[in-house]
Amino acid sequence: MSLFNLFKNKATNEVEVIEEKAVATEVSKELFIEEIATGKEELFEAKNYNLDKIYAFASKDFEEKGYDDALVNPDYSYSNDNIKLLKYDFQILIKRAYKTYEDYIKDIEFHIQSRSNAGLIDTVKLLETTLMKTKDSIDEVKIIEEDFSNDTGLIERISLSYKRGFMRGLAAMSDQILDKNV
Repeated sequence: MSLFNLFKNKATNEVEVIEEKAVATEVSKELFIEEIATGKEELFEAKNYNLDKIYAFASKDFEEKGYDDALVNPDYSYSNDNIKLLKYDFQILIKRAYKTYEDYIKDIEFHIQSRSNAGLIDTVKLLETTLMKTKDSIDEVKIIEEDFSNDTGLIERISLSYKRGFMRGLAAMSDQILDKNV
């Protein structure tokens, strides 16, 4: 009997090893199936530049950047140049948001027309609501752009945040000099 148990245990162990190998070599579907992008992903990509992106940029804490820049180059003109660069970056975001919204409006208007021709009343109403929301977002971008032109609002926050950090960096450099025992 013990001879049969020996063969039985050996066979069971071999089956377990084969099962482990099968689990380890599991193949993912990405290897064989290429997924085709649908319109939904394209709309998501198109919405990368919108109010959320503008607000995310404006709400960043630029104090640390200003602090680090002051330690690298304590020249005040360097600070002014970096503030200009931040302003240009913000202006680019505004322009890209406009372009994104304008393209999105064209897409919505096309869908409104084609779905209206097909008699899809509920879909048309939903698209019209989306169109109104998008136009409201454009109006808000216009307000942000006006504030930008007047150096107020979000751009003022960005500038103040950077300047504050730069001044802290300059003060830290002075503190280091004062801490030295001569």
